[in-house]
Amino acid sequence: MGLPWTYTQQKEKISETDREKCMIRTMKKRASARKPPHSEKRYGETRRPIERIFEIHQAIQSGSFPNCRTLGEQIGVIPKTIQRDVTFMQKDLGLPIEYDSLQHGYHYARPVQDFPLLKVSVGDVVALFLARKAISPVHGSPLEETLRKSFRRLSSTLVGEVSFQWSDLDEVFTARDAGVVPADVALFEKVARAILETCELKFDYRKIDGEEWEPRRLQPYHLTEFDGGWYVIGYDPDRKARRTFALQRIRRARPVKVRFLRPADFSLKDHLGGSFGVWHSPADGGKRRRIRLRFTGWAARLVSERRWHPSQQIEWKGKQADELVMTLELSSFEEIRRWILSWGPQVEVLSPQDLRTEILEALTTTKKLYQATSHANLD
Repeated sequence: MGLPWTYTQQKEKISETDREKCMIRTMKKRASARKPPHSEKRYGETRRPIERIFEIHQAIQSGSFPNCRTLGEQIGVIPKTIQRDVTFMQKDLGLPIEYDSLQHGYHYARPVQDFPLLKVSVGDVVALFLARKAISPVHGSPLEETLRKSFRRLSSTLVGEVSFQWSDLDEVFTARDAGVVPADVALFEKVARAILETCELKFDYRKIDGEEWEPRRLQPYHLTEFDGGWYVIGYDPDRKARRTFALQRIRRARPVKVRFLRPADFSLKDHLGGSFGVWHSPADGGKRRRIRLRFTGWAARLVSERRWHPSQQIEWKGKQADELVMTLELSSFEEIRRWILSWGPQVEVLSPQDLRTEILEALTTTKKLYQATSHANLD
């Protein structure tokens, strides 16, 4: 048997044990300091990368000059993760993110209108075009609503470049669409490619009242559908003004290698704000004029049930609710003139006088046509 421990040996052993325990406690504290508490775990690590990237985009877009540290605290990830996301946004998404050394944070070097969540190809746009034409066979079925939601999600990625109207599938897809010919698809693809790749477009164009085809050049901004027809809107370098062209009156369209910068402030709503449809009068510089129309009978009731234009104002006359005056502020007579004639004797132009004269001349010509053929054999 060994000799029993002395007091000094026992004290040294206890001190050594305490030192080991102390060192273990210190190491645990340091480890826990590096880890966030259970209630403060990095919840951002479980997010999908696209969700983090979109939150980074929103923070930068707000103009608050966030940096990797503040974004990491906000989203719940380490700064290195934010740095990787920012690099991806710069290189792969092409977002103009720059670091401001004075503000100690990120900002956009130029305005960013739409966040490129999806890279849209010309093929995607053409697919939407064809799918829109093919939806009529499923009208009224459960599949219709599913397709409509899918089309909304896809077309929402093209906001500012291509727009669709889904308000009345029965009218747009069943009654009016007779089918798509190969020429329609080829033309649509060329125009869509020019818009997405910001290339100038050359083509021959014939105006609605013209007999000759004219060579035209356009920097296309936007492709839109209205009342069953497709229209491209852009800047005409030769006429130094924005113009609208109907695709159905375009031929020999060809994108050229001349690039252009699409204005960040272009707005379809502002561009068409003074028109009754898609046409406006560039000769008047977009100046709007007040138009007053009197509707009677069934037309008055029908007109009052819809909002035909943002500037529309309606004033009822009499107590029978069968007469009203509609006031509009428009910059072009082209489309409103045809709309007025479609109501026959149920509408009268009160002002302006030049529009009233145009409608009277059109009706007089129509009357002469019917008088000339009233006794003819029309069979």
